[in-house]
Amino acid sequence: MIIIVISPKYYETVTASPVGLEGDERTYNTVYIHKQLQNEFIQNGSKNFRFIPILFPGAKKCHVPNWLQNTHVYVWPRDRDDILRRLMRVEKYNPPPIGELPTIVSIPI
Repeated sequence: MIIIVISPKYYETVTASPVGLEGDERTYNTVYIHKQLQNEFIQNGSKNFRFIPILFPGAKKCHVPNWLQNTHVYVWPRDRDDILRRLMRVEKYNPPPIGELPTIVSIPI
């Protein structure tokens, strides 16, 4: 699983034109990793199997990259328990046990 921490600065970095990027290595690495994640998402038929997008304080839904807009986005710290469940692959609600099958009685008319 891959956690994608979304903040206004992250959004600004990954959506800026290459000409407008600052010349530091961290920025180039962030953009490169973002493009790799986006390519994997597209190769999986736009199905989210591994990504956990998390909005950090100050970020809004509009800061989520377009390709992740239709997936579940968590909000930190509000969804902390749900994020931990997802990472540990634990269900929030356990289904009740399956009971005995009902007996079907047919009555002729």
